[in-house]
Amino acid sequence: MKGFSVPRMASAAFVSVLGMSLAGPVLAETGDFYIRAGMRAMDPDTGSGSFSSIPRSGVRLDSDVTLGGSVGWFFTDALALELSSSLPYSSDLEGNRQLKDLGIGAIGDVKYVPTYLTVNLFIDNTSAVTPYLGAGVAFNKFYDENAKPPGLDVNLDSTFTPTFLAGVEMDFGVPVSVNFDVRYTLLDADAAFSGAIDETVEMEIDPVVFSLGLGYRF
Repeated sequence: MKGFSVPRMASAAFVSVLGMSLAGPVLAETGDFYIRAGMRAMDPDTGSGSFSSIPRSGVRLDSDVTLGGSVGWFFTDALALELSSSLPYSSDLEGNRQLKDLGIGAIGDVKYVPTYLTVNLFIDNTSAVTPYLGAGVAFNKFYDENAKPPGLDVNLDSTFTPTFLAGVEMDFGVPVSVNFDVRYTLLDADAAFSGAIDETVEMEIDPVVFSLGLGYRF
């Protein structure tokens, strides 16, 4: 995605945190629920194996920004079970330099929807700024693949993989809060090409997702 800057988004998030005047915290209790919604930016650390007919070739998935949301339930005062997903990322599939030199830079595009189920540990639940850590599983759904070169088709496998997150929640003495977190998913997916290229390559995608949004606890 053109113009997307992960450092810029992260800097803006932390500047907004420093600029807030925080009131006393609203403490979580067992049985509480929360909902969150906001912006999500995905930045894959991506690459792939080579096509056997094109040495040193490879494909990558581009970054994108979308909207996402979460719902969580505190089953203790410090631990919450969270289900989180987003609107689809629409990401380009791009060839590496070797493929670009052959005129195959724009391979296609694909829609990607990650859905996360995590257990989150809220480390300090007695202050207005509460850090949290989480771990769980992600279901990575790829669909609507569209190959651009004539005579080429591509399909990416959907898969379950481990996922981890770290974040901070800021409240103002009311149930509404601001949260910022970073998710990292260990994601490998098979990309099956057919037609002009008839081969399956493994893609290492490993997306990092930055989230900034508002939450409500009840």
